[in-house]
Amino acid sequence: MSGLGQGWAVELAAMKDFSSTPMPAISRAVLHDGVRPAWSADVVAWLLGSPLPGRRLDVLDLGAGTGLGTRTIASLGHNVTAVDISEEMLSVLRATSANLPPGTAARISAAQGPAEKIPLGSRSVDAVVCFQAWHWVDPGLAVLECSRVLKQNGMVGLAWHTWDRGSEWVQALAAIVEPDGPPFDQTRSVPGEFDGRGSFERRDFPFHLELSIDQLVGLATSWAFVSQRPDRREVLAQIRRLGEQAASAETGRVTFPHITAAFRLQRQGA
Repeated sequence: MSGLGQGWAVELAAMKDFSSTPMPAISRAVLHDGVRPAWSADVVAWLLGSPLPGRRLDVLDLGAGTGLGTRTIASLGHNVTAVDISEEMLSVLRATSANLPPGTAARISAAQGPAEKIPLGSRSVDAVVCFQAWHWVDPGLAVLECSRVLKQNGMVGLAWHTWDRGSEWVQALAAIVEPDGPPFDQTRSVPGEFDGRGSFERRDFPFHLELSIDQLVGLATSWAFVSQRPDRREVLAQIRRLGEQAASAETGRVTFPHITAAFRLQRQGA
């Protein structure tokens, strides 16, 4: 994970007392962009169907948020439209795009709208990807809308960053933040069939987040199931203590094991 961005550093300073005062939507969006893990080029290329080098796609990033996946898609040379229901999230994408290489930034556009009424024309994109967001949509309507905007042989890719629950450190973290047990598995929202286009195949991509103690606490602050708890202050203090115990003596950083669960459309007859 990259170092703290300027906007995220400001947010962290403002949250040092772990108060329960709600943050403005734009502040939550800046926090989200600064602490959530990005999407690797390997994951994105696989989700897009592993296109041949030099092939340039028109891609819809559905539920794009602040564009953590959008920026990776554009960096691979594809044109990408980020669609999200939150204008605050998209405003962060627009601001961060200004810091990208001009060629990469030129390939990014953004439009506000829901998955159930995508603001794009019919047969306008080669691929639809959805990072960490499909479980929020109305699947029946979203499938129909994705099929409408996709070209005839278009690709669909869905992905989630999940915790590696085989790790003892993750189990200790879960004991703090999940007193009632693990939450619903979001990957179960993947449709079995996609409007006659085929079913999905899955591939897991393990990765590790390397975080400072402050970044770990900031990441936990961005989780709604932590930020909305009445005992949020104590929970974050416990996470800080856990991070201090696990931090490397050489680097002072914590290794947070993750798995990216990725699903892409397996076309019928392939």
